[in-house]
Amino acid sequence: MKLVLQIALGVFLGSLASQFTFDAWRVRQESIVKEAEKKLRAEKDRVREQQAEKIRALFMEGRQGKNSSSVVIPPGFVPDDAQEQAPQHPGPQ
Repeated sequence: MKLVLQIALGVFLGSLASQFTFDAWRVRQESIVKEAEKKLRAEKDRVREQQAEKIRALFMEGRQGKNSSSVVIPPGFVPDDAQEQAPQHPGPQ
């Protein structure tokens, strides 16, 4: 009878130890996954913020007229749609 109790106690303690070990491993794995997700989310937020800053800068640049003053139209430039509407002159013959 004493041997049966020792075996039962050993099985119980072994099961208990394995359950604690498994729970500790699972909690550790979950924390690793959460940390990786947090880093990924922070990186995406940083990239999104950089894109927003670029867009904001371009928008403000356009509102201040910097884009219109930096574009220089060459002399004799005729837009494509104006050429279609205007009568075409034959070249020198």
